[in-house]
This record gives sequence, structure tokens and C-alpha cells, in this order.
Amino acid sequence: MTITANMKTMTSAPTRQSTWRWTRHDFRAMNTNVAVELLSDRTNCRELVLDVERLFASVERRLSRFKPTSELSQLNTAPQDVFAASPILIDAVEVALWAADATAGLYDPTLLDALENAGYDRSFEQVECPEPLSVSAPVLASNSEPVAPHSRPLTFRSIQVNRARRQITRPAGLRLDLGGMGKGWTVDRAADALQGLGPFLINAGGDLFAYHSPPGTNGWPIDISHPLNPEQTVAQVELHHQALATSTIARRRWRHNGQVKHHLIDPRTGRPAQTDALSVSVTAPRTVIAEVYAKTALILGVERGLAFLQSLPHIEGLIVAADASVHQTNKFNSI
Repeated sequence: MTITANMKTMTSAPTRQSTWRWTRHDFRAMNTNVAVELLSDRTNCRELVLDVERLFASVERRLSRFKPTSELSQLNTAPQDVFAASPILIDAVEVALWAADATAGLYDPTLLDALENAGYDRSFEQVECPEPLSVSAPVLASNSEPVAPHSRPLTFRSIQVNRARRQITRPAGLRLDLGGMGKGWTVDRAADALQGLGPFLINAGGDLFAYHSPPGTNGWPIDISHPLNPEQTVAQVELHHQALATSTIARRRWRHNGQVKHHLIDPRTGRPAQTDALSVSVTAPRTVIAEVYAKTALILGVERGLAFLQSLPHIEGLIVAADASVHQTNKFNSI
């Protein structure tokens, strides 16, 4: 699912037109395209948006499971139970544990073994036999074989964080993957750094935060495209001090041991989720919240996922089903 900002209505400027200017910066990070758009009267706007790229690079160096020198990799391979962690790793793991608790374990950052067993053991551009869905291809939203319930003695509940001592405790051998919330969490950190400078939009591959509104608008207009056809818009929303994130099984798919797999692991089975939802887009006060709840609703499927989103305060969502039908919560702000 492609999410783009519609810039047609963003041509006006504040009163001091000679000093307020748009600055845009595009870069690649976390295996996705990132764009930053800022309207401000600051003279150092170019440096400010470059700082966003530096932040993404720094987080990726520390928290990527694909980098053997990252701090997350050091945590995962540490032989001892207690690990001396940096503040940034402490922050990220605390958020991941909150997300796991808030979703009753449907989001679980300790599913790295299951991801690797499914064939996602390297950065996605290096995964063999990628098999994205398309309009012409049949929609394979689930594995064909039945999957028995999966029982794991160690889960996210086996992880403990001691912020005062800067320590993370986990049983040796239990490994973490923060990819399920890392982009959204980083977008939020970048948004915190830019707030107060003027309207801005940070978009990391469809996980985005919109601050204030461009002049002459009620919000940042965002097109949500169909996951199988980027040229088809299924909805448009206006975001003002709001985040939006999308989770889909249409793109990160591959063939492993003769079976089509995708990256969204259902912790109840330890396998790629069997779901009739093709993609879920969620609006929330923070990007990481939208990201986690979108993934949870996708695992639950259309009916239960929609009910889940409907039950959450300040959360709205839109689901594209495998049969191409579109479903949304009662107050989803589509324009």
C-alpha cells in the first residue's frame, strides 16, 4: 500500500512569505524511502531535515537485527542474562514491551526465531525468491496447510527492563526483533525534534506523522492506495497532529521451501499469519501506536481486526480485504 502526500493544496505560505519556505529532503533508510517536508522561517532548515536522516541512520545502526555490530545484535548474542544497555535501546525495548502488553501478545518482539524459520533471515532486498502480490496474481493471504497452536515457554513477558540501572534482562537465547515498531518509533523521535518549527510531514514508507497543517488547509491530505494497485486510491485522509501507519502482506512475501511466506508472524502459531486482511491503515496520536495496532488488526483478520480497532480510543482504521472489499471504523476520517 502506497501512502503519498497530495501537495496540490500546499502552495500558499504564511504572512511573512519572504522568510517562510518549504524544505524537502528524501533519503533511504530501514529498507524504505523516507521523505521530510518542513515549512519554517528558520535559516537552518536544510540542516534540520538532514538531522532527521542522521537520526534514522543512528537508530538503524543501533537497533537493526541485520547488522551484527548493532547493539540489538549484541543483546541477542550476549551469553549472560543481564545486558548493560544504552538509553536508546532501553527506550525502544520499553516501547516494544508496552506494545506487546497492549495487544495481549499479538505483537511480540521476541519472534525472531520464527521470522528466520520462515526465511526472513536477512534484509529483505537480499531475500531469495521474493513474490509480491499483484492485480494479475492470485491473492494468497494465508498458508494452505492448517497450523496447530504454538506454545513457547519464553515470550515478551520473559524480558525485564531496569531503566535506573540501564539493564535489560532476558533468558539467554531469547532474541528480540524491533522491526515491527522501529520505523514508527523513529518517526516519532524525529517529530519530537522538529515540533515547534512549523508544519511538517515525516513519511517513512507509509508510516508517517503530520504536524500542524499546511497554510490554507485543514490538514495534510494523504492518499491511501490499494495494496495491489498503487494507481488506485481507496481513501484520502487529512491529518493534523496525527500519525498514520499501514501494515500489509502484499509486498514482503517470498517463497521458502516451496511455500509462499510473508513477514507478519502470528505469535499464536509461530507462522506467517493466516488472515483475510490484505492491508490495514490506522490513524493514531503517535506513529508507533498506529504501526503496532495496524499489524495487530492484520493478524486478527477483517472482522475481528475491525472490532479491535473500533474498541480503542483515539484510533481509527481502514482494512482492505483479500477479496478487494474495503472496511473502515465508524469515524475513520476519509475525505
